[in-house]
Amino acid sequence: MTAVFERGTARTRDLAEELNVSEVTIRTDFEILERQGRVTRVHGGVTMSETPLMGFDARSTQNVEAKQRIAVAAAALVSDNSTIILDSGTTILALARHLPAVSDLEVLTPGINVALALMDVSGIRVRLLGGRLVSGVAATVGSPRQQGLDGEIAHVAFVGAGGMDADQDVVEGALDIAESKRTLIAASRRRILLADSTKWFTRDRHKVVNVSQFDTVISDSDMPESTQDAIRAGGAELILA
Repeated sequence: MTAVFERGTARTRDLAEELNVSEVTIRTDFEILERQGRVTRVHGGVTMSETPLMGFDARSTQNVEAKQRIAVAAAALVSDNSTIILDSGTTILALARHLPAVSDLEVLTPGINVALALMDVSGIRVRLLGGRLVSGVAATVGSPRQQGLDGEIAHVAFVGAGGMDADQDVVEGALDIAESKRTLIAASRRRILLADSTKWFTRDRHKVVNVSQFDTVISDSDMPESTQDAIRAGGAELILA
């Protein structure tokens, strides 16, 4: 039910007409989403379950449609019986809200909003990573030991980015955030970068890793072809949503 997650609310009758299905079908889908803790039933439809934003800034209103498409593409890469790392950030939060129905999925995350969005979802166990809370990004940061990642290996890490510079380096404005992202990346077998096309060619000071260190990059179709070519030349798979 992508429409529910994109709009935040949906009416049974409207979705039935839009999707050309019966209202009974829509109500059945709503019941499933409600049991998973993702929506709240209201008269005539549903709304997204309340999740405090806890200091998310204007980024949550920027390039929303592209972030939603990226999230849907990333969600298709999540499977049952696995451990994944979800970074913090608005695109990662969108991914959390688009995760498919799963069984035996363990999610490790420094993102407060990500943990809140998933803590009551059926089939998912959430572990909020430790460390110091950074209110501006609603996430914890710290060493591998502080975050509880010593000796941990996740199947996949989905990582967001403050930006990418002209050298194809993932960059952040704060050193501790950059260091913590490196910790998340090091604790995973497969690394997937989620970043919309507006993130490229920024000038933040602190390098995380080069884009070539990711197995897959998921972005949107507004990315210039020259940037697409550079990503592929570095060895990463590129998915444009």
